Amino acid sequence: MNLAIVTGTTKGLGAALADVLVADANNFVVTLSRAPTAGTGPFNFNLDVGDLDAIAPAFALVVACIGQQRFDRAVLINNAGVASPVGGFDQIDAAATGRNLIVNVAAPMVLTRLFALATRQLAARRLVVNISSGAAKRAVAGWSAYCASKAALEMATRVAAIEAASNDPTLAICSLAPGVVDTPMQTLIRSASETEFPDVARFRAMKADGVLRDAHDVARDIVNLIEANRLTNGGNFDIRELTQ
Repeated sequence: MNLAIVTGTTKGLGAALADVLVADANNFVVTLSRAPTAGTGPFNFNLDVGDLDAIAPAFALVVACIGQQRFDRAVLINNAGVASPVGGFDQIDAAATGRNLIVNVAAPMVLTRLFALATRQLAARRLVVNISSGAAKRAVAGWSAYCASKAALEMATRVAAIEAASNDPTLAICSLAPGVVDTPMQTLIRSASETEFPDVARFRAMKADGVLRDAHDVARDIVNLIEANRLTNGGNFDIRELTQ
């Protein structure tokens, strides 16, 4: 039996990951989402990762749900994320910028710590997958918060991986950019004005040209990479390079 914990399963890639994981009877799946009923499986816990004080109590419910079960592999997929605020760095709202950094960077760091401590005696192999973005490596006008937070997440991942290699050898921590996925986040991006987001025409064209991938196809690729042990400690991976 494998344990899989996924955040941000209300919609989009997170919901697709929950669907794919639950379809395998060998997986014990726990989801964490803002929607109380999100996630295909029976073990969903309500959590807005933008509220740092709420993370530890919610994860305590996850730990109680798991109990003392032993697993072959335990995986945490830090999928929850936000793209907003969108706009010039001199125009975006301070509170929205702060929430972006909490959701995209601080929350995955806190959850990784809680997962590492909770699963140390429960699984022979443990893996944290932080869902990143190509924006971590490429500056995009109108996306200062998103680019900065995803770049910070990748660096936090690399640091944690170095520490895990020395202190917790059964734990691997990596980041994975899933490519362009047809999700509600993409819909929000396409709704921005050219003033807010100068690159919006390219994103609209990707939708019109059918470039965006189905979320369930991407979710299956991610699960297959996990099962094939291709997401190794310290990697900042791009799914397009791993699945060519």
